[in-house]
Amino acid sequence: MTFASGLSVDEPVRQENVRVRKANVANWVGLLAATAIFIAVGAGVLWGVQRFIADARHVAHTHEVIASVDAFEARLRDAESAQRGYLLTSQVDYLVAYRSNQAQLQPLLDRLQRLVADNPAQRARVQKMQQLEALREQQIHGNLERYRRGGLEEARSGIDEQVLVVSSQIRLVAQQLIAAERELLDLRDRSSQRSALSLRALALVGIPLGIVLLGLVYLRLWRETRWRARAERRNEEAANRLQQSLAESEGQRAGLAELTAYAGLLQNCISADEAVALTTRLLGRLLPGSGGTVYRIRASRDYAEQLAQWGRHVVDSQALVAPAECWALRRGQIHVNSADEYAARCAHLAPALPDNTGQLACIPLTAQGVQLGFIYISSTGPAVNARMALVHATADQLSMTLHTLSLQEKLRVQSIRDPLTGLFNRRYLEESLVRELARCQRRGLPFSVLMLDVDHFKRFNDTHGHPGGDALLAALGKLLQTQLRAEDIACRYGGEEFTVLLPEAGAEQASLRAEQLLQAIRALRVEHMGHELPAVTASIGIAVAGRDGAEHLLQRADQALYRAKQEGRDRVVVDGQVQASAAGPDGGCDR
Repeated sequence: MTFASGLSVDEPVRQENVRVRKANVANWVGLLAATAIFIAVGAGVLWGVQRFIADARHVAHTHEVIASVDAFEARLRDAESAQRGYLLTSQVDYLVAYRSNQAQLQPLLDRLQRLVADNPAQRARVQKMQQLEALREQQIHGNLERYRRGGLEEARSGIDEQVLVVSSQIRLVAQQLIAAERELLDLRDRSSQRSALSLRALALVGIPLGIVLLGLVYLRLWRETRWRARAERRNEEAANRLQQSLAESEGQRAGLAELTAYAGLLQNCISADEAVALTTRLLGRLLPGSGGTVYRIRASRDYAEQLAQWGRHVVDSQALVAPAECWALRRGQIHVNSADEYAARCAHLAPALPDNTGQLACIPLTAQGVQLGFIYISSTGPAVNARMALVHATADQLSMTLHTLSLQEKLRVQSIRDPLTGLFNRRYLEESLVRELARCQRRGLPFSVLMLDVDHFKRFNDTHGHPGGDALLAALGKLLQTQLRAEDIACRYGGEEFTVLLPEAGAEQASLRAEQLLQAIRALRVEHMGHELPAVTASIGIAVAGRDGAEHLLQRADQALYRAKQEGRDRVVVDGQVQASAAGPDGGCDR
C-alpha cells in the first residue's frame, strides 16, 4: 500500500529554474570581474602617470642639484681668478669681480642645503663643502691682506701647499655630490622603465582579459535567454498539471476546513482526554469506513495504552503496546504495514487474513523530540491513502497539544510543590491562607494555623550531613501527608519549618492534631544509605484566627512556636498557652 504525501514539484521545471538562477549568478560574477579588471587597468594607468610625474620631479630635482654644484664651482673659480688678477695687476676691477663672485657662494651653498635636506649623505657633503669654502675664503682674504701690506712678493709667500689641499678637497666633494646625484638619476630612470613595463603588461593582459570576460557574459546571456524560453514552456506545462491537481484536490477542502476548526478547538483543550476525543471524532469524519485507535505512552514509558477508538479495524491491535512492538515508534515516522511476508510488520497487530489485509498504518505522535504515543489506522478503502496528508497534520496538532498540556501540568505542580518534601511551597501557602481564612471568616467557622519546626535540626544536619537532613525532611513531608485531613493544607515554610492550615478547626481540634503529629514524629524512623537515622522531635506553635489578618496570624503562630522552643521543645504551645508533651524539658531557644 502506498500513501500519497501531497503534490510534488515537477522535477525538470525545478532543475531548469535552478540552472537559470546559477546562470544569473555567473553573469553577475562575470560582469563584476570585468568591471574589476577595467578598474584595475584604470588604477594602474593612474598609478603609472603619478609615478611618471614623481620620477620627472625627482629627475628635475637631481638636475637642479647638479646645476647648483656646477654654479658653486664656477663662482669659486671665478673668485679665485679675480683674486689672482688683482694680485698681478692691482686693478680694482678684479677686486670688484672677486667680491661679487665671493658674495654669491654662500647663497649657492644655502640653496644646495635646502635641495639635499631629505638626503642625509648629501646634506653631510654640503656641510663639508661649506666648511671648506669658509676655509678657502679665509686663505684668500689672508693673501689680499698680505698684498696690501707687502705687495706681490708678500702675497706669494702666503700661497702654500694648504691652499692647494683645500681647493682639491672642494673639487672632490663637489664631484662626490654630482656622482651621488647621477646615481640617483640612474635609479629613477630604471624605476620609470619598470613603471612603463608594468603599465604595458597591465594593459596587454587586463584589457584583453576584460574583453574576453565581457564576451563570455554576453554568450551566457544569450544562452540564458534560450533557457528562459524553455523554462517558461515547462512552467506553463507544470501550471497546467497543477490546475489538474487542484481540481482533483477540490474534495479535500472540506477536510482542510475541518482541520482548521479542529486546530482552534485543540488549542483550548484543558485535558489530554478532551484533546483525544476531539481527534477521534475528526478522523472518523475525515476517513469514513476506517477504524482507528489513539495510543498514549504511560508515564513509566514501558507501554502505550489505548485512550480512544473510532470505527472498526480491519486488523485488530493489542490494548497495551510496548514501544519496541511498533515500527512507527522505533523509527519516529509513519510506518505502513504491508502484507508482504518480507516487509517489517508491527508486532502489536493481529495476524491478518491473506486476502483482506487492507491499508494499515501507524502514525507516531512526537513533539520536541519526545515520543507521546501513536495512532493506528486501518481501512479497506482508499480514504486513508487519499487523505494521509490531513492525517499527518492532525497527528502533529495532537502531538503538540498533548506535549503542551503535559508541560503545563508539570509547571503547575512545580510552581506550588516543594520538590524535596512533596508538600506545598510557601507561595501556595500565602495564597491558600488568604483564601481559606476569608472563607472561614465569611461562614463564621474557626480556622487554625500550625507552625512546626524540627528540634535541633542544625545539630542533626552537622552530624549526618545535608543528605541525611534532606532524607529526614522528605520523610517528614510524607508523614504530614498521611496524618492530616483531606481539607488540611501542609506546606514547607522554609528550611526545617513547616506550616499546616486547619480550616474549620478550633484550638481544641488543632491541639489534638498537633499532639498526634508530635507522637508520629517521635515514632518516625528514617533509613539513609543503609543506616537508620536517630529519632527526632519537633515543636509546634498554634494560632487560632480572630479578627486579625493572614500575616498577623502567621506571626502569632511563629511566636507560639518560639515559646515552645523556649519552654523546652517537643511540645505544643497554643497562642500563649503551653501544652507540654510527655517528653522532659529541654531549655534554650535554639531551634
